[in-house]
Amino acid sequence: MDGWWTNYPWRMIQPNFREIDTRDFDEDRFMEELASFSCNAVMLNAAGLIAGYPTALEDQPRSAFLGGFDLGHLVDRCHDQGIRVIARTDFSKISTAVFERHPDWAYRHADGTPLIYNGYVQTCLSGGYQGGYMDEILREVLTAIPFDGIYCNMGTATGYIVDYSMNRHGPCQCENCRRAFREKYGMSIPETLRPGDKASMIYFRFQQELAAAQKQRVTKLLRSIRPDLAYCSVDYVRQEANSEYGRELPHWQYQASSNARAIRGMGVNGTSADVDFMGFSYRHVAATPALQELRLYQTLSNFAGIDYYIMGRPENKADTSAYDRVKKVFAYAAAHEKHLYNVQSLAEVLLVRDAYVIPNPEERGWIRALTELHILFDETLLGGLGRIELGRYKAIVLPEKPRLSPEAAQRLNGFVQDGGTVLCVGQPPALFCLGLAGTAKRNDRLLGAMLRIRTEEQAAFPHFADRPFVMLGKSYWEAEYAEDTRKYGVLLPPEPFGPPELCYPTAEPTSFPAVTGRPYGQGQALYIPWYPGTAYYQNGFDNWLLFMEDVLKTLCGLISPAVSLSPMVEITHGRGEEFETVHFVNGSGHFGNSFFDPALLTDQTVAIPWTKDTAVCENLDGPGKLVYTLQNGVLTITVPRLGAHACVIITE
Repeated sequence: MDGWWTNYPWRMIQPNFREIDTRDFDEDRFMEELASFSCNAVMLNAAGLIAGYPTALEDQPRSAFLGGFDLGHLVDRCHDQGIRVIARTDFSKISTAVFERHPDWAYRHADGTPLIYNGYVQTCLSGGYQGGYMDEILREVLTAIPFDGIYCNMGTATGYIVDYSMNRHGPCQCENCRRAFREKYGMSIPETLRPGDKASMIYFRFQQELAAAQKQRVTKLLRSIRPDLAYCSVDYVRQEANSEYGRELPHWQYQASSNARAIRGMGVNGTSADVDFMGFSYRHVAATPALQELRLYQTLSNFAGIDYYIMGRPENKADTSAYDRVKKVFAYAAAHEKHLYNVQSLAEVLLVRDAYVIPNPEERGWIRALTELHILFDETLLGGLGRIELGRYKAIVLPEKPRLSPEAAQRLNGFVQDGGTVLCVGQPPALFCLGLAGTAKRNDRLLGAMLRIRTEEQAAFPHFADRPFVMLGKSYWEAEYAEDTRKYGVLLPPEPFGPPELCYPTAEPTSFPAVTGRPYGQGQALYIPWYPGTAYYQNGFDNWLLFMEDVLKTLCGLISPAVSLSPMVEITHGRGEEFETVHFVNGSGHFGNSFFDPALLTDQTVAIPWTKDTAVCENLDGPGKLVYTLQNGVLTITVPRLGAHACVIITE
């Protein structure tokens, strides 16, 4: 349904109150702080784990630090200033006192013990708390206080539980879960989850079904309370661009951009939140301010709402090192709202992701390649393929997508039939257009193997005239192909790599290709039976990037608007109601595993199609600092001096 959240220009602040932050609360000062951030939405702690209001419910503990704090009055004050208010709730845990009254509400390990962290007990999707009592809490708080919507923290079904020390815990083994799983699937819940394991995949589906049923139930409840209540993950989406101390490198420098694209690709409005702190264990230490500024510009440039997440109240936060940069971007977004929001991407490529939060290195490698080659692209999740008009795209990239639904496969086959290009990478999906004969077999014993681009194939792979080899890694999907399949490159078996005197081939080349292409209907299906994206994401050498560039530009026929553009500059192209926009985001401050202020770049130039007779270009970040020409339907735009960001508005 359309509500206030539809096409809302989100500029949200989430001050995640600790219990003590309602003690000695200065409402006037808090409102001044919100105004200083130019925000039009705020998320306030409300209910669940600890009630931030005088609840009458026995099994929802009331904060001991409320004092004179009046959450309802604060919401009214925000509304008076035109600020929407989202209620932050958390139903993932209960206090030990509540657990003692309701032991069946808890998650259980395989040995029957509950998961207790800092005195709070993990709850379960099948238990009576998330299965029903949370509805009573929601009904009370949303009836008593005029919130505009809710956000449920840690509500994602991921198959396992991760505590705040980043420890993974296996599937819930409580009696409710065991009984429901046994009744539905006739089997026991696995104690551990393993990739590709049948029982693990069934359990993950079981959890998704429980989460979907809960979402449907809560949506119905909210609509009955007030139809204009926005429910996160239904009416809007909020994802996080965050850091975590000790997280496996490399840092994901395009996290905010990718979040924004995926949100749009699911056909909903929402935000990518810049998480201020460095991780769960260091919530009071800010991540590098330059990184936070980059995240916000990435989000705006990919046509999504911005969001800033801090611990505590804005005025009592000790580390305010990112405040000036965040306030600058928020003020910029407020000043140029009509040009930054409700803009339609003009990308011709769609990349399909598995999920919002589960890292897939093959996806990330292709996101890097598309970004750094300046090939404009959108993203969606697998579940979004049914919501998107695929015909607007020239190509669809499927990095490691073996498990397509029959409906998705049918749509993709139709997309190719009608003239599109599908590029599949890694384990092959069941797509008829690929022309695979039989089942592909994975070979992980190929360390030292290479792919050779032959002399006669260099027209298709122009970057390999002076470098005939592509490094494979160690994994390859061996398959048989239909007779009309074109094959490029050849897999060379592993050769000895030590001692140096023995480093020469000892076996004949195989018949397996580096990439295949098959005509289907009016389009084509390409298949790469190995993992160049993973290799590029994890190692970064241009050997893989150049291979991907030749596949994208030569075999897929994709073009880039870049004329003279650093690989470290992200660009997007979109269309508003009476204008078009080109964003430039300078990511040159990313160096190794650190983020610094970006270097000042000169003469960054793009060329885009423009069918009108005249064009007027304006740089929102530097009025007058722009060079552009229109000739033969091509508009060439140069930003002479690019700092952190530039947004060029084009009108007739």
